[in-house]
Amino acid sequence: MSERMPGTGGPALNRLVTPFYEAAGRGLLVIQQCDDCGYHRHVPTDICYNCLSWKWHWDESLPQTGTVYSYSWVDRPMNEHINDGKVYNFAVVELDGITGNAVRLLTNVYDVEKDSLYVGLRVKAAFDPVAGKYASPGGYGPAGADIAATDVGPIALVVFEPLEGAAA
Repeated sequence: MSERMPGTGGPALNRLVTPFYEAAGRGLLVIQQCDDCGYHRHVPTDICYNCLSWKWHWDESLPQTGTVYSYSWVDRPMNEHINDGKVYNFAVVELDGITGNAVRLLTNVYDVEKDSLYVGLRVKAAFDPVAGKYASPGGYGPAGADIAATDVGPIALVVFEPLEGAAA
């Protein structure tokens, strides 16, 4: 269960996405990068969708910052258990330091008031630990999560907070 948003589960894990969430559990935002053409990509895949190479690694050198590309507030959660029934947001954040096409993450922006969240807001990565040793295979994510991949170390969700002085 998410620490920052009670009532929500963790991601469905598989061999391609688990390292992303494990890195987040260590406080690091990583993105897949092709070894041949250098393009970054997310959601992780086996094959580069730019050059079709099978060679890739997790890039740990990104600046951990980005810009709010889009957002929406949820004023009425589906039930009182999600975020304790409080208002929350979903945001799309475009990451800085990316090679190739833009990489955008669907996430949440925390520590921001409703009137201070806007398109163009500069944000930094933060991490929302998921309780327990691993996320449940029935968590949010692709259907058919790989149950064997759930026996991992601490994981976290990648969320964002405004850069200091960015919120007006």
